[in-house]
This record gives sequence, structure tokens and C-alpha cells, in this order.
Amino acid sequence: MMLGNSCIPTVKKAMIGKTFVYQTNIEIKGSMPGYKKRELVNKLQNQLDDSLKVRVVSWAGIVMNYVKPPIFDTTNIGRSKVFMTALLKANGFFQSNISDTFYFKTVNKRNRTYITLNVDPGVQLTIDSIGYALTTPELQQLALEYQNRSDLKKKAPYTTDVISTEIDRLLTSFRDNGYYKITRESVYAEVDTVVAALIDPTLDPFEQIQLLDSLRRKREKPTINVVFKQREPKDSTHLNKFYIGNVSVYPDLYLMEDTSDAKRDTTTIEQFKFFYNTRKFKLPFIAENISLRPGALYRQRRYYRTINNFNQLGPWQNVDLDLRERYDSVPLLDATLRLYPAKKQSITVDVEASRNVSDFLSNGRFFGIGLNFRLLDRNAYREAIQTSTNARFGIELGTNLVQTLQASFSHNIYFPKFILPWKQSSSREDRILSPRTVLSLEAGYTNRREFFQVPSMKASWGYEWISGRVRGSSETPRRRVNWQYIPLNFEYTSVRKTDSLRRLEKDISAYRFAFNDGMIISQVLSASTVTTRGKRTTLLRGRVEESGAIFGLIKNLELGDLRRYVKLDAEVKHYIDYGRSSLAFRAYGGVGLIYGKTTDTNGAIIREYNLPFFKAFSAGGPYSMRAWQIRRLGPGSATLYEPTDSTSAIDRFGNMQLEMNMEYRFNLTTIAGIKVASALFVDIGNIWSKEFDNTGKSIDDASFRLDRLYKDIAVGGGTSLRFDFDFFLIRLDWAYKLKNPVFANTNGGWFHKLEITSGQFQLGIGYPF
Repeated sequence: MMLGNSCIPTVKKAMIGKTFVYQTNIEIKGSMPGYKKRELVNKLQNQLDDSLKVRVVSWAGIVMNYVKPPIFDTTNIGRSKVFMTALLKANGFFQSNISDTFYFKTVNKRNRTYITLNVDPGVQLTIDSIGYALTTPELQQLALEYQNRSDLKKKAPYTTDVISTEIDRLLTSFRDNGYYKITRESVYAEVDTVVAALIDPTLDPFEQIQLLDSLRRKREKPTINVVFKQREPKDSTHLNKFYIGNVSVYPDLYLMEDTSDAKRDTTTIEQFKFFYNTRKFKLPFIAENISLRPGALYRQRRYYRTINNFNQLGPWQNVDLDLRERYDSVPLLDATLRLYPAKKQSITVDVEASRNVSDFLSNGRFFGIGLNFRLLDRNAYREAIQTSTNARFGIELGTNLVQTLQASFSHNIYFPKFILPWKQSSSREDRILSPRTVLSLEAGYTNRREFFQVPSMKASWGYEWISGRVRGSSETPRRRVNWQYIPLNFEYTSVRKTDSLRRLEKDISAYRFAFNDGMIISQVLSASTVTTRGKRTTLLRGRVEESGAIFGLIKNLELGDLRRYVKLDAEVKHYIDYGRSSLAFRAYGGVGLIYGKTTDTNGAIIREYNLPFFKAFSAGGPYSMRAWQIRRLGPGSATLYEPTDSTSAIDRFGNMQLEMNMEYRFNLTTIAGIKVASALFVDIGNIWSKEFDNTGKSIDDASFRLDRLYKDIAVGGGTSLRFDFDFFLIRLDWAYKLKNPVFANTNGGWFHKLEITSGQFQLGIGYPF
């Protein structure tokens, strides 16, 4: 990997007559997969001696300056080899070989040195067996009892990081069972003697070869045996099991306030002693959130859970939990919980904007702006119940000034616990974090000029929580899943049609059933999780919603406004961070299964085929298929929605959507503290629905069929300019329709009438995904 650049930059303060390092490459030999080679190169680069690192200043990758290039000295190459070899051994490569080559070149009377380090890592050791040999019987029993939670597995690559992680896991298990004072010095890992000898740098090379041959005769591939053992404690109290003693709580301290000075009211609730000045909080509620119970065995996870509980509740800006040792008949830990209240209420105002332009010359331009007000109360009813009142007003400006007007008002109440009609099981405490019950009320109004006016209302009761088995000292699950379950969601939307929409319904029969009053009585289940491994981050999200399964059995509701369907969607996002650049991928899929019935204008009972427009899928705009205007792509390769002139605007909705997005993001420069970046992107996807012509015949090009997927898929691509203000990002996208399914019968739709000015401009806030 190149640390310099082939451009000819200027050198700042170079010394005439000296030879300077202008480039240092690291080449990995062997049959290692490409992505592993790149990861290893990145690690090895950090081990280079500073005198081999080339520092450059660049702007847009074009103008570059070398900043104080280091003077070349072969001693620095040897020092770098030592550092690199140590890293390779830490990653299980005990028989690595590093060679170097370099050459000189004179450019603009400057003597330059170009260095290449050739690294042959050899075969990486794998773990053959894992054992535990702790001298304290209780610790040995705990190690074996929780062994199934270990990430250390047989045949996995050996690295010092996985060994260190296993030691941390063992210590966490011990501290979760009363061993408060046990330290990292108490446990160590011992490897088998053959490989241990190979680690010895003073060993004679011939003896190393003999030991390695012995190891290879023993195993087809080199392996290592790991045994975790216990050192003799320097302090005997390190093996004592501690219990919780007194618990003192200060719920309303001010910052820098001394708990020993002021006189406070005192009371005892559930064995917790409270010292307070005000009645801002209900003390029994605070007691419910303290996981350290007097007389109970000390468990580290309960210590961190107590801290996290109060940090996540909201009414406190700082939480401090001290433990002090006290020896009675048994070793005790006295706890002092100090809580520092935050400001009770806050008001925030946000502005959002988006722009959608078909091209420079057309009239199909839209600019949207929204204003959001939020009033947050962090401690309603003195029990950390949060209430959030939101008001939003937005407009979309088009050819005739105001294209769309939107207004909404919502009020949400967040209870910091599950409110259930039955008693909750205490056994789930370690698997469910941050439980909340949410009551949501919302009213909205949308006026789509010349098409319809839509007042709507929504009410829901649901639950949110985080699941995952707790690992580590932070009381955070190794894999945490954010859940939301809404057992009751009620929505009602009324559509007041204009003459323009009624005329469209005569031409597009699907509109007669899409834009109607709709009642939703549904339940929703959604889950999301994020995993990070090194420079790679993956986000998974899934959601399922069903409406009318139970209430649809009432005939008057089913044939009335109630909509019956099951809607599923899933999303995967994957990011790879390379420092100054990154790759971002997104895949999304959704489908609605409609099984309800309704009546036509003649009163006949007919089947419903499409989702209501406020639940349907759509594509296009600054956060979807960016080469198309918002809601202007699809369905399929059908042409029934295509405008007859440049000013027509017809929304498209679908029962199914597939989409894939890819971006290569890279930094350009920094201007007045504002980070300027760019991206190259490709969007692939479409929506599909069940459509009929005016004779009642099905339009096959609008429906999804696997054998027609290539024909229906749309492809857009372009570039972006982004201004990062840290607290928000402004994005300017310019995209072209590379494959337009509307013209699938002409060259497959590829590059149809593609011109420089035929692109689509999008203005967005934040990243598209």
C-alpha cells in the first residue's frame, strides 16, 4: 500500500544534499485473501518507525505537499522490522519473514528514497485446545460453568487480542459472583511449550527449525494449546466474596455540592437510605431502579446496571456510584449513589430542507422545507416519565408556488418500565435493558394542491426494549437488539378529492382504490441491531405489520374503511471505513400482502389489491433512487403513469419494493472548519403493484415477476458534494438515469437520451443511508 503519491508535490523546508523518504510500500506475500491482506497492511503501517512515514497535505487529491519528509536511514528500516515482527507474532504469525528493498531517485534536485517492505507472514497458528486450571476451586467452577459464553473457539486463529478478551471475560464472570477485588494480575494464559519456544527471539535458528518440524509432524498445520491459570494473590482479600452493605442515595444534588455539609431530610425505603433537599422525585421510583440490594452478593453487572438505569432515564445529567469496603462478619461494600438533576424541560427547533429538480430546463422542480418544534419534559409526574410534544409544518414548492402543505402535531409519553396486566418475571432482568412503554397520539393534515386534502389521526400503545446477554464491564450486551412491539395501533385517514384527482381516477383505475378513506387497526413488531468488527459496521433492521386480522372479522369494518394486509420489510447496511474514504452499501426489500375486501361504486363486493397510499412503497427522491424525482419511479416497466407533458406530476405507489445502493465516499478538504467531501454512487431498484387498465385488464408490466426482474430494474448513478458541519450535513447530489425501465424495449432502457443536462439534482440533509 502506498503512503506517498505519484504526483510531484512541493517539499517544505527540505535540506539540500540529504536523501529523504518519499514513499514506503508494504507488500504481503502468500495466499492470504485480499481483504485480510488489506487489514494486515493497515496494522503493519502503524508499526512503521516515524522516520519511514510520509506525511502529505492534499486538496481534492490533486495539489499535494510533503511536510518535512524524514531523512533516510537504514537503521529505521531495521527498527520498523522489529515492530512489525512483534505485531505479526501477536496475530499468530510466528514464522514471518520481512525483507526490504529501496532505490534512490533525483527529482527537482531533491534526492528521494522509495522503500518497499516485503512481508511473508507464514502460516497463522490456530487454537488446538483450550483449558482452565485455576487453583481456587470456586473460580475453576465458575470458569467451566460460563465456558459456553467464550469467544475463544477451537480451530480459530490465535491472536493476543482473543486471549486478552477471554481473560477479561473470566474476570467479569468472577466479579459478577462476588469477587470484587480480583484483578488482571490474578489470571494469565499459558501456551504449549513447543510454540512457547518458538516465541523466544534468542533461540538458535537451527533449534527453531527443529521445533517447528516437530510441531508440523504433530499436526498438519501449526496449532497452539492455551491453558488459563491463576497466580498466587499478593493480597488475600482479592479472593474474598463481597456482599452489599448500606446503600445511601442523594437524589437531588447540585454539581460541586458536598454531601457532608448541608442538612437534609432523610427517610428509608426498601432498605435504601435517602438524603434529599427537594421533592422533585418520588423516592419509591428511585428505589425501583437501584439494582444493588443490601445483603445481596456483589455482582458487577448490577453495579453498572444501576448507573445505566439512571443515565438512561433522563432527569439526571450526572450519576456517581461509589463503593467502599467494610469488614464485618463478611466482607461488605457500602454504596453511595449521587444523582445530579438535569434541566427539567427543553425546547428545540429544527429546520429541514430538500430539493428535487428533474433537469435544468424543465418545469418539474420541487423544493421542500420543514420547521419542527419540540418540547421535552424529562421528569413528568416526578417519576422520570418523559413527554415529548412535537409540532411540524412543511411545504413543498413547485411550479405553482406551493405544491404541498403539511402540518402535524404529536404528543408522546414514555414510561420508563413495562406497563403490563401481569407481573413481570425477574429472571428476564439480565436479558432486557432499557424497557419503556410508549403512548403516542398524533394528528396531521396534508394538502396536495389540485389533488387532495388529507386529515389524519393516529394513536398507539407499545413497548420498546433492548435485548441481549450482558457481556463485559459496561453492562452492554455483546450483540444488542433494539425491539419495538406495538400491540395496538389505530390510524384513520380521510381523503378529500379534487376534480383533478377524480379525472386521474378515470384514466388510472388503481387510483380509485388507492386514494380512499382508510382505517388501520394493526400491530407492529420491529427489530434492529448493529455489529462492528474493526473497520466494518453492519446494521440489520426488520419490521412486520399486520392490520385487520382480528377486527376484519367484523363484516361492516371489512367492507368499510378497514384495510387488511400484512406488510414486511427488511434492510441491511454495511460500511467499511478506510480513514479518509469509505464504502457504504444498502439493501432494502419490502412487500405488502393484501387480503381485504371492499365495495365498488355499484355496491358489489370486490377484492383489494393494493396498499393504501399512506402505507404503500415509493421510490425516488434524495433518500432513495436519486436519479428520479420523489415518488416518480415505477411501477415496474409500466408506462401508465408517465406524463403527457413536462409539467405533469403523478405519484406512483407499490405493494413491493427492492432497492440496492452503493457509495464510495471520500474527503476532499476543509474550508473554514467545514469538512468538504464527495461520493460516487449507484442506485438500483424499483417498486411494483397490481394495476389494471380502464377495461379491467391486468397490466403485467406493473406486477413483479422474477423472469422480468432485469427488465423492470432501474439503475441510476452520479456524484455528490457534501458539507459536514459536524452537527448536520448538507448533501448536493447529481444523478443520471443509466437504465430507465420505461424504455426497456429500446436497448433495454440503458442510457436512453442521456445528456449532460439530463441529470437529476437532489438536496438532502444528512447521509442518504
